[in-house]
Amino acid sequence: MSQPPGESSKHWPPPEDRARVHWNIERELREELLASTPDTREAVTRDVYNRLFEEVPWHRAHVTDAASEEAFEEGWFQQYGALTRPTDTLVDVGCGRGGLIRRFAPAVCECIGIDASDAMVQLANRERPANARFMVGSVLSPPLPPSSADFVVSRQVMEHLHPDDVPGHLAAVRKILRPGGRFLIETPSRLTGPWDISRGFTPVATGFHLREYTNGEMGAMLRDAGFRRVRSRAVPSRILIHLGRAKRHAYVPVAVKAAIERLLKAAPMSIRTKFAGPLSVREVILIAERT
Repeated sequence: MSQPPGESSKHWPPPEDRARVHWNIERELREELLASTPDTREAVTRDVYNRLFEEVPWHRAHVTDAASEEAFEEGWFQQYGALTRPTDTLVDVGCGRGGLIRRFAPAVCECIGIDASDAMVQLANRERPANARFMVGSVLSPPLPPSSADFVVSRQVMEHLHPDDVPGHLAAVRKILRPGGRFLIETPSRLTGPWDISRGFTPVATGFHLREYTNGEMGAMLRDAGFRRVRSRAVPSRILIHLGRAKRHAYVPVAVKAAIERLLKAAPMSIRTKFAGPLSVREVILIAERT
């Protein structure tokens, strides 16, 4: 859906229509992603994301203010910074604007951000820490040597991948991790979704979230990919922040979360929404180690 002739991009669409216009654009581009083949997926992915950011100039990737972004990344660091070590090489696959890299860079030896979008990498490079680098690349074949990373973050990436590509992504991450390296995943939970632009329009994700997952599903895929000690966050984020980043014990085996999800799955959405937060299954957050 393109801008009508004669309309200024500054005023079209009006703010009250932007969510629906954005959703329609993503729905159309989504079909191209789903129809792509393994041989064309990388090129199609880069193309549709570049087109999305061009056709949706009000996308939050363009308009997020610096103060809000810094506050968000600070909260994320307080929750998960204790999982890193000063000697780590940290890789953020799907790094976007590079906010996570900028916050974690002082705590580790080296940071590398990878994103499929040229536009996002250009934005990330505007404020690049001295010990960081950003590059355009596929999360299915990160442009890094085997066993070159100690800590890999996949934040809000899994849901954007073609479902057929998720096992390949997990295998690629395992390949670049050193033995004993850690892999941190954050992705929206299907249990309380959808969490993309289609929320409010359809009961399941029909935008760029090609598939949303549960803790149990993602945990099983991690084990199949050869990861061990797959754990899930035990408490809600606000409590984890209160405990402080020195607390490393706030995680439980993913089987515990899978059992909670099975119970909630049979409940109405109103019940799921009410209890998902307190039970810490509103989103999928897992930490696993490479064997």
